[in-house]
Amino acid sequence: MGKIQHDQHRPAPWLFLFGTLAWTWTFLGMAALLGGGLYGFPNVILAALGGLGPLILPGILISRGRWDPDLDKNAVAFYRRAFNPRTLTWKWALIILGMVLVLAVGPVLLDRGAWREQGLFSPGSIFTLLIGLIFGALEEPGWRGYAQEGLQRRMPVLWASLVVGVFWALWHLPLFLIPGTYQASLGLGSLAFWSFNLALIVGSPVYAWVYNAPGKVIFGVMIYHGMGNLMRELVPDVSNWAEVGVEAALSLAVILVAWRWITKSFPSVSNKSND
Repeated sequence: MGKIQHDQHRPAPWLFLFGTLAWTWTFLGMAALLGGGLYGFPNVILAALGGLGPLILPGILISRGRWDPDLDKNAVAFYRRAFNPRTLTWKWALIILGMVLVLAVGPVLLDRGAWREQGLFSPGSIFTLLIGLIFGALEEPGWRGYAQEGLQRRMPVLWASLVVGVFWALWHLPLFLIPGTYQASLGLGSLAFWSFNLALIVGSPVYAWVYNAPGKVIFGVMIYHGMGNLMRELVPDVSNWAEVGVEAALSLAVILVAWRWITKSFPSVSNKSND
């Protein structure tokens, strides 16, 4: 009985990861099967529902008791903390925005051809800018706020971040089958396909650091993801390998600076006393 009660108050990161894949692949899979592109009806609705999977699943699991009440008493408290800008200090806000600038401009500087032909500023449509900003930010309560938090209680932060990165890459797969998406323009199985997914995986330690270093601040990693998407839409398209290089460099910097911290796991106090 005690073991069951103990498990009920622990995060369930694997349930979240596989559940999010099932949720998103179901909706995006239907959109892919229907054809007609991303912005036709009902595909635009199906795509929106699929994209909200990482936001919705934590609430379902927390409402079922699969969370640490020392962090949040219930799902409402979890989302209130996630969307609270006051949890992020000005110092960390500036650090995160500086990293976003490196993430966006760095690949352009590495890809001289894109820079020379288009310059440093080449914005997409307002609709695309808003989609990247909003949906990018809304993914993070799930990926880092729930999955990263749960996994790093069972394994080192670095390995937890890479596991999340693999699932994050898998989560995007149906988008490669839907005409009108950025991923479909890369081509399923192409070199750009592999570099896109590799960038997600090698960049995940940075997301883990942005979440943990300010004190488990979900809003900070939401800003990092959303603003990163936005800034990428404001600069010219570059080689995906340039993006991989910048992501890898940022991750390596984080790993070197925070080696002792990022190679540890952080079990909760209750886990330490009961396991």
